[in-house]
Amino acid sequence: MIDVERLILVQAESYASAGPGLAGSWPPESAMDGDELRSFLDDRHYCVLATSNAAGHPVARPVAFTVLAGAFWFATVRGARLRNLEHTPWASLVIEDGDQGAHRAVAVDGPVTISEHPPLDLLGIWEERHGSRAEWAAAWFELEPSRLVSYLAGKRQ
Repeated sequence: MIDVERLILVQAESYASAGPGLAGSWPPESAMDGDELRSFLDDRHYCVLATSNAAGHPVARPVAFTVLAGAFWFATVRGARLRNLEHTPWASLVIEDGDQGAHRAVAVDGPVTISEHPPLDLLGIWEERHGSRAEWAAAWFELEPSRLVSYLAGKRQ
């Protein structure tokens, strides 16, 4: 079960500093509470992660994730995503589910730290969540949320 305590704090800070555009399109009253966010993140294994290439162009791709200690963790091969993050250590992610009147979404932005060796407890969590220890990974990176907003439309679960 994912610990979302820190994520809920980041979400509260994000809404407190939100401008009218963000607050209008992701209204605070539609935000997920801790139980809803935990359930959503437990059920979702992939997100769309956006990085910037050396030319400053956005690159967004689906990728597996795990949450540990209030941060999002990713395994990666030595390729464009890793080069992008080495050049610009910042990323955004979106996790969504559903459609029309019944949908859920989380958007996160923040700095990234790259490491060749993840925390040991992450490997076990990753294996349980994704079915492998990701031995193929050339590196791991942690996205530390500086902004997080969520949206729950339709029936509250």
